[in-house]
Amino acid sequence: LVVSKTSEAVGMAEFADPFKEIFLQSSSDGEVLCGEEEWKDFFQRFLTSGLCNSDSDFRLVETIWLESCAQSRAFSDSPNPPPPTLSFETLKGGILDAHPVASVSEAKSAASAIKLQAKNLTSLLNNWDPGKLNEEKTRQLLSVLYALEKEHLLQEQKCSSLSKRVREKMERTRLKSLTTSDGDTGVSSAPGIRADEGLANPLMKYKQNVTIVEKAAIKHRVKSVRYHGANSERKGKVAKDAFGFGQTYTDTNRIHCYKGQGSYKGKLVDVMTLVVPKTKVSSGSLTAAWNGYSAHKSLALAPTCVPHAMGFEDDGEEMHFHYEHIPARSLSRVLFERRKKLGTFKLDEFSPIYRHWARELLASLCQLHEQCPHVLLNAYDIGPENCMVARQGTSVRLGRLLWGPVFDPTANAKNSSPKVFFRERECALLRGFGRALRAMLSCEKEEESKKKFVPDTSFSFDIGKCFADQSDENFDPSAPIVFPTSVQVGQRLVIDLPPTSTVPNVQYDTGELGANVLWHKPIVGRVGGSSAGACPMQVVNENSIRRTLASDVSGNSQCVLYASKAGLCDIQIPFYDPALKSMPNANCTITVACEVVPPPCSSTLTAIMGACVEAKDETENFTTLKSLLNHRYFQSLGVRELEDVMSVYEAEFALLGGAGGGGGGGGVL
Repeated sequence: LVVSKTSEAVGMAEFADPFKEIFLQSSSDGEVLCGEEEWKDFFQRFLTSGLCNSDSDFRLVETIWLESCAQSRAFSDSPNPPPPTLSFETLKGGILDAHPVASVSEAKSAASAIKLQAKNLTSLLNNWDPGKLNEEKTRQLLSVLYALEKEHLLQEQKCSSLSKRVREKMERTRLKSLTTSDGDTGVSSAPGIRADEGLANPLMKYKQNVTIVEKAAIKHRVKSVRYHGANSERKGKVAKDAFGFGQTYTDTNRIHCYKGQGSYKGKLVDVMTLVVPKTKVSSGSLTAAWNGYSAHKSLALAPTCVPHAMGFEDDGEEMHFHYEHIPARSLSRVLFERRKKLGTFKLDEFSPIYRHWARELLASLCQLHEQCPHVLLNAYDIGPENCMVARQGTSVRLGRLLWGPVFDPTANAKNSSPKVFFRERECALLRGFGRALRAMLSCEKEEESKKKFVPDTSFSFDIGKCFADQSDENFDPSAPIVFPTSVQVGQRLVIDLPPTSTVPNVQYDTGELGANVLWHKPIVGRVGGSSAGACPMQVVNENSIRRTLASDVSGNSQCVLYASKAGLCDIQIPFYDPALKSMPNANCTITVACEVVPPPCSSTLTAIMGACVEAKDETENFTTLKSLLNHRYFQSLGVRELEDVMSVYEAEFALLGGAGGGGGGGGVL
């Protein structure tokens, strides 16, 4: 409601009023809501829109409707009164009355009134003969002028600050809405979701369904397991533990994985067995083995999360933990081998194989989070190395997971409730999911990739530091001053300007710049002075009546620009002395040559990655794994697209070691 309420006041044409759009969509005549049916349709749309910040806003909107209903009944003498009606202006007026906080328009009105008073006083002074005013009256008039100017600057600063906050909030709301699917039946990532409705509690879910889970686990059991190459003295060759069933154990000389075959539903299937001696390993390793097997067993109802636990055997000397055998390689390994062969390689965001792997990974994470009550010890380190690609690229499971015991609310150090603990785990999984997405789209390291795909909303450019980095030996006051930089579309460029007295051009000035040099407002233009098309960057709050930039007590100034589209532009910030009443020449100007680069992916994926990076254990405005899985961006592929995934994987990834791997140059899929 706050966003919708202030959008009109700010005067920002680029942001539509979603609250009004919802209202008009529910109105049959496009003007008013008439009757209970239209009201219910509007209220349902409002509930699922994500525009509401709190329960009090829900109650406020409902109260306004109930008042309209009461008025329609009170002023009707008929036993069958006409249906109640509610116009958008009435609804908006009720909301504004309930939020009496000073708006941007009020701040602007106050500033305009002060400006008008100053103009009137100036006109009055012009009509007087300054020569006939004595010293006392002159001082009084000047003090009034200074007071008016001070009050005007204060109101202008308040207006600018409020407008900036509103813009930032609307930008965050717009990006946040991209992570909410239309018609989402699951948990929404929009504002207003309460913690007790949106947070998963796998511990409670497991306890409620433990009988069903046990029955499913029994169905997965294998019998009569025989190991490949086994004889009377040994179980055969130690198998490669791709999924890391035994990676947590320090007794590596005694605990091994073996590949074998067992009877399952009347046929032989491959299994991977973790063999743990009972008397020759530490108690910690035995406990870890049991925790891992129990965690996989609790996911018996998860079809595509981890390899299924397929039974346990104890021969008196050793314990045999049987797992489903799935030949797989980690996503990080698949990408590394491809990049090693081609030099550089990345997946295309809109390719079927990228969309399928992203959805399969998200589905696996969602199943793990909702069904497994065990503590995931390496939850904060989940990434592409834990994503196991199998079955010709059509399956992505989770592997190399370090499992602890079932979460015990009474035994954890933080004394956290189950919902808080598992919310923290979910946030860690969301961040790991974002790391995997970036790994598929970029060859850079994680830190560089994160800056590229999830940039900060603002980028600071310090002109004072640029001057400090320059050498004073070859300084030429007459030479143009140009500093290059770059930002991404959607970012704000914050240019920090030092006191003009510290700038070499002012220090070496011979009087051309004037005695009272200030920073002029930035002048933004396309490179080459072309007027075709809009400029890539716009100055924030450029409608200020001041020619110069405001400065703090130390003389530092700042200007803010918003990057709206890709392109090149020059940001000129001249030196200016108000006493000269003329613009300086080009040599008395600092130029910031700025390149606005397009985002590396779609706006929807940018918002999704941003939500993953910002995931934390908040109780409102949170994104969940389930809400992302229900998003249209992660919809399932069709049969033909899955065939494309298999063919691409077979040609580009499965034969990396053979003759069909290809070579030379970079690649994008």
